[in-house]
Amino acid sequence: MEIFYVLIIIGCIHFAFFFFNTIFVTCMHLPYLTFLKRTGLEIQLLRIKWFTTAFNRCLMKWGLNRSKFWSLWFNAGLVTAVVSIPVSIIVILKATKSNLWPVKSELPSKTEGQVMELIIPGVDIPFNQMGYYVLSLLFSSVTHELGHAMAAVRDDVRFFGMGMIIFFIVPIAFININNEQLKSLPAKNQLRILCAGVWHNIVLAVVAIIFMGVVNFCFAPFFRRDYGVYVKDISTSSSLSGPSGLLVGDVINKINDCNVRNSTNWRTCIFQATQLSTPGYCVTDKMVKAIDKSTPTQDTNGIYDCCEQPNKDKGYLCFQHLDGFDQASKFSKHFCLPTRTIVESSHSTCQNTDQCLITNDICIKPTLDDRTKIVRIQRYGHKDVLFFGSPSEIYYSVDLSDWIPRFSFITPFFPESIMLLCKYVSVFSSGLAIINVIPCFYFDGQYIAILLIDTLLKNKIHQQSVRAMISFVITSIFTLLLAINLFYVYINRL
Repeated sequence: MEIFYVLIIIGCIHFAFFFFNTIFVTCMHLPYLTFLKRTGLEIQLLRIKWFTTAFNRCLMKWGLNRSKFWSLWFNAGLVTAVVSIPVSIIVILKATKSNLWPVKSELPSKTEGQVMELIIPGVDIPFNQMGYYVLSLLFSSVTHELGHAMAAVRDDVRFFGMGMIIFFIVPIAFININNEQLKSLPAKNQLRILCAGVWHNIVLAVVAIIFMGVVNFCFAPFFRRDYGVYVKDISTSSSLSGPSGLLVGDVINKINDCNVRNSTNWRTCIFQATQLSTPGYCVTDKMVKAIDKSTPTQDTNGIYDCCEQPNKDKGYLCFQHLDGFDQASKFSKHFCLPTRTIVESSHSTCQNTDQCLITNDICIKPTLDDRTKIVRIQRYGHKDVLFFGSPSEIYYSVDLSDWIPRFSFITPFFPESIMLLCKYVSVFSSGLAIINVIPCFYFDGQYIAILLIDTLLKNKIHQQSVRAMISFVITSIFTLLLAINLFYVYINRL
């Protein structure tokens, strides 16, 4: 609900801007109109547009540089973008097939078969990472448009300026060039300008990935990686907080029998704890008899209870003795035992006594409902934490980091923030490149496809209207496929 309230606040701010802008413009408030003209601001409903010519002189001056490097640079961009077209087509076709005709699997995976996804703040990404979301979109969009501007200036296409549109919370950069001059250029020069945005997005994604490696190397003397996960914060409402629970600064290395080396392992281990039933524990029969405080067993909807309330308050649970397949039980079926003592004293986990390899060990299992699990969280330098409840609570109530400080006076905030921003930039920039090169209406791919079809088919199909119709049909098909995929993903989010 937090994201819902924030979006309402942002919407109210937009409405306030639009309301006061309408009043001042309608009343012909001269100072306000002068302010809008000087700043290049334009305010509409849920949309704020900014346009500037401040960078024109710098770009025009740069355009006078006719070095061979930049010619090779934009030619490489042309080739890369054209080669990316089949890749983008394969992506959208595969996504369409996966969405419309999903392959049934015995073990369905959340990400299996999903090639193209909508990215929704607060849904696909945590709400507290919305800043990275917006910044990454901003960097990717500005880089894309800057590529077009640089290529246009080099080919002597008049550049009027650049700007930014904030549509609700999404920033979109744009440039304004002379389209007539663009269309008068040879096909190769036009393609260089049209492909420059996609090329710069690909370069930005590669640079972000390389920079992630540099950050890893530079911070290696101060942080450990793949050594566990570092606890940054714990929800105060969680049962994991408190003196006997997790502490900020703990390094978790194991959940039950699942090793945790990083956040990916952490998610896998939490998932396993959720899916698998609570195991039994192999402990000595003498210890069980010595600490048993059981009372007559009560059966409540298939859940056995053999502990009095005072013992439950001390951490006791009712355990069931799991006989071996060839054994007749020599013991009582149920025991009231201290959970921590049993878990920490167990020699191994089991499903029946036959799996206990040490002589005189018996297999006992807590009598819990299907949703309640015992999760043993192991951490370096501290006693293990025992959690009773749904493992999903652990996942949602603990904020973790893969960056484990080597010194107590540093925190993982700085390197983690840089890595997270680079991650989002690489994902958004590469995604923007793939999407933009698809032959869809209003995308770069539409104009690239028109030029390629016109150039390649000019000698075979002499009527320009026929070539234009072919371009229109191809663009319409892929626009429809993209719309189907976006609609399908959006419906699945509801």
